[in-house]
Amino acid sequence: MPRQKIAVIRVTKTGITPTAEIDGDPANGHVLANTGRTVLLVRNADTADPHTLTLVTPGTVDGQPIGDRAIAIPAGATRWIGGIDPAIYSSALQVDVDSAQLKILALEP
Repeated sequence: MPRQKIAVIRVTKTGITPTAEIDGDPANGHVLANTGRTVLLVRNADTADPHTLTLVTPGTVDGQPIGDRAIAIPAGATRWIGGIDPAIYSSALQVDVDSAQLKILALEP
């Protein structure tokens, strides 16, 4: 199956009501638009175990693949992840998760 798309919510001067979080899809992963200002809000709903979100780096340097960035999300914790450079991670950011317990929102100022 194709990667599950995550809509990026634009934050406005008048404020927004965020949509519901997306459940992590460990089988298919996710994809979202990335301008470099995109911020991921990732919540680990599992209160017992940590889980990992991975930002996929599709490029190479001198023919060598760039390593993906794995981000550990502690049990019951929330992480804001930003500064995701599209030159490294692409403007179509691919995100993998190891558990559906990771809940994801994407925002852009």
